[in-house]
Amino acid sequence: MRHKVAGKILGRSTKQRIGLRRNLMTQLFQHEQIKTTEAKAKAIKSQAEKIITIARNRGDANRLIELVTDGNEEELLTVVSDAQARRLMALANDSDNLEREAKAIAVHAQRMVARDITNREVVQKLFADIAPRYVSRPGGYTRITRLGQRKGDAAEMVLLSLVEGEE
Repeated sequence: MRHKVAGKILGRSTKQRIGLRRNLMTQLFQHEQIKTTEAKAKAIKSQAEKIITIARNRGDANRLIELVTDGNEEELLTVVSDAQARRLMALANDSDNLEREAKAIAVHAQRMVARDITNREVVQKLFADIAPRYVSRPGGYTRITRLGQRKGDAAEMVLLSLVEGEE
């Protein structure tokens, strides 16, 4: 039994598996769809969705400032952590420090995403183009479409793609 064991091993050592996941996610965000095996697609799907959520929620400093100035504390708590929300709400009257804190949260989000994505241009594309598409979407940013079996070894091939932005 695999109780409390996270992730798929994919028949690789730890370093190979980490590199494979980083490369697959980088390619997914670069091309917005990749053709891969079903096991690999299922292994990176949840991690890719978590990365999009981080970029969507914390990546836009202007959106964070807007939420604070509007006094929308409930939505702010869903977007950032409790400690970050408290710091932002405490700075509601100090616009310079509020802007600096919001930018710090956005930069931290970019650094968290950059741990898993190997290309700086792809990180910028994620924050500038991909994440804003999903601001009003609560989740489910990727789709797996079955393509059939690969000829050589009969592995189940799938197309892992980002769904269209707003419905």
